[in-house]
Parts: sequence; structure tokens; C-alpha cells
Amino acid sequence: MRIFSLLALTALITVACTQEPPPRPMVEVVVDRVVLEPYQPKSEYVGRLQARDDVAIQARVSGYLVSRDFREGQMIEEGDVLYRIDASEYDAALSKAKADLAAAQANQANAVRNYKRGQDLLPRGAISESEMDDLTAKKLDADARIEAAWAQLKSAEVNLSYTTIIAPISGRIGRSAASVGDLVGPNTGVLTTLVSIDPIEALFTVSEAAYIAAIKSRMTSDRDASALRDVEVTLELTNGVLYPEVGRIDYFSNRVDQETGTLEARAAIPNPHSLLVPGQYVKVILQDTNLLEGLFVPQAAVQADQQGSFVLVVDSNSAVQRRNVELGDRIDFMVMVLKGVEEGERIIVRGLQQVRPGMTVTVREMPGEQES
Repeated sequence: MRIFSLLALTALITVACTQEPPPRPMVEVVVDRVVLEPYQPKSEYVGRLQARDDVAIQARVSGYLVSRDFREGQMIEEGDVLYRIDASEYDAALSKAKADLAAAQANQANAVRNYKRGQDLLPRGAISESEMDDLTAKKLDADARIEAAWAQLKSAEVNLSYTTIIAPISGRIGRSAASVGDLVGPNTGVLTTLVSIDPIEALFTVSEAAYIAAIKSRMTSDRDASALRDVEVTLELTNGVLYPEVGRIDYFSNRVDQETGTLEARAAIPNPHSLLVPGQYVKVILQDTNLLEGLFVPQAAVQADQQGSFVLVVDSNSAVQRRNVELGDRIDFMVMVLKGVEEGERIIVRGLQQVRPGMTVTVREMPGEQES
């Protein structure tokens, strides 16, 4: 009986060992397609705001300040009076210059009369040649004195005009360094500053690589690098708020800085409500107004290791392949692929941790995609 039981047990073990284990179920993955879509290139840089015009107001003549005609920090219009300097000394100088001119004109008139009389008398021998030469010299001297008197008068008028200091541009005035009663002059230094507000400029630097990437798409078209001025410029303030006005690039440096490898650029930003002020740091956002085309994949499909970025592609035989990719701009939840995949290919977006290159998988398309 024991022998029979032993034989039966041995037979069961033998049968169990000869049976093949059941096949493991195939891994199911969710895939999405590589799509060719239009996009507008977008990039971000750190920039600083500066005034288009920044004027240091100084006195051009010496004298005591008799008035300050502005409130510090207010908006000033071009031609507004800023300061007045005591003009009495310059009024007197102008009056003297006018008197000197009148005397010079009278002297000239007399010299001209004598010269003409001498021209009539010389042919008749009434005067000598030397006397005629003397009359000619006096006339020329009178003419020169007239020119000098006119110049002195003009100088006096200009100096008098400098006693009223006016705004050369429109903008916001700064703090005054001088008060009424102070003695000011050309050597006093800056009395105040005046900066233009609208438009305001955003100065930033672009790397050489970014500049080359920006003009790459234009190198085979009819447009040249100056078309980069078509790029829209928006600003993000330090608190994360987007400034509502849109500006344009109006300047690129004519050379790349050899030390930093960057290219200086500048954008003009409308500032009608004076919300922006020079010196602010902002994030400069550039977006091309022209549509380009590129291959895009979901950001969730992209992985990275020591070899770089890659995606897992499911081929027509449902086998998993690794594709190393070169990435471009990220737009929302999609990332542009510059190299490594082709339009329409299936890439894995879910189940990435369960598969390896070479495995065969079952595929489930993302909603909206057709089963293949």
C-alpha cells in the first residue's frame, strides 16, 4: 500500500513538472501621437527698465534762484518752466549790448558817409590817396564793430534766456537739489533730473545660441533678421502680474559681447499710465507673431537618463523602441521635439515604468485617437 502511494505521488510530481507555466499577460500602455502643429515661438529673459530720455538739469549761467516752479515727482510737459534765476544782471548786460550796437551803428553810418565823400573827392584831387586809405580803414573798422556788437547782443539775449530753465522733454521730474535763494551756476552740478515715461524701454540680453535659433527659421525665407522686430514683447512684474501693454523690439546690438557671449537687445513698451518706472527689474517675454510648425509630444512622455532625453515608441509590431530626442520649446503640457521622432508615431505616455525597449505591449490610445 505504501509503495502504491509513493508511486502515485511520484507520478503527480512528474506530470506537474512537465506542464508549462501559463504565459504572463502582456503589459497595456497608453499612447499618444506625435503631432505636427503650428506654434508661436516664445522665450523669457530677465530685463531692466530704463527711460528713453534721462536728462540732467543744470544751470548754464550763475545767479541766485528766485523760484522753483514744479512739484517734485510730478509729470512735466516739454517747455514747462522748472527754475528761474535772478535776471537783473543779465537784463543790464542786454541793455548795454543794445546801447553798444546803437553806438556802433551810428559810427558805421558816419564812416560810410565819409567813405562815399572821399570817393567823390579823390578823382578831383581834393584828397590824397593816404587820406582815402584812412577813410576806407575807418569804414571797415566800423563794419567790424557792428558784427561784434551784434554778437555781443546775441550772447546777452542767450544768457538772459538761460535764467529761465525749461523742461527739454516731457516726463517725470525728480528731487530738486537746489532751493530758492541758492547760488547756482554751471559748476553747481545737477539741479534735478527729468526722465521720459512713455514709452519706456526694457533692456535685456539674449544668448548667442538663442539669437541663432531665432533667426534659423528666417535664413531660408524672404525675411531678414530685422523681422525680429515683429516679435511681441510683454512684461511680467516681480509679483507675477502680466503688464497689459504689448511692446516691440526696437534695437539689437551690432555685435556679440565676447566676454559674455550675449547680444544686447531693447524693447519699447507703451506706458500711458506711468505704471512702469525706470530701474525696475522685469521678466521680458518674447512671442513671435508669425506661426511656425513643429513636432510636439506630451511632456509626460519625455524621460531622461545619462544619455539625455528620450521617449518610448510603439512600432507597427507593438514592440517598444527607445528614441533619443532633442527638445525645443515647451508650450503648456506639450514639448517640441527637434529631432528623434516623426509625425504620427505612437509614444507611450502611461505605463512607462512597466516596459522596457524590446517588449511587446498592448496599446490603448488616448481619448480622441483612433485605435490602430
